[in-house]
Amino acid sequence: MIGALLITGPGEPAGWHVTFTVADRDGSAATAERLGATIVRSADDLWTRKALVRDPQGAEFTISQFTPPGDW
Repeated sequence: MIGALLITGPGEPAGWHVTFTVADRDGSAATAERLGATIVRSADDLWTRKALVRDPQGAEFTISQFTPPGDW
């Protein structure tokens, strides 16, 4: 488990955000959409491929695939 504390800006409510590690970000995102979720945004960087997911009830979470350099 990895945890982090983030400082919220003025007017931003404090809250929780959960990140799930997945083996395949694109496959997991497709499954989430098939089950009624919305992919809010996706991002790739040097170490991870992430997607912010909103479930049918409005809760948001991140799915994250670890992709070290050279694994693409």
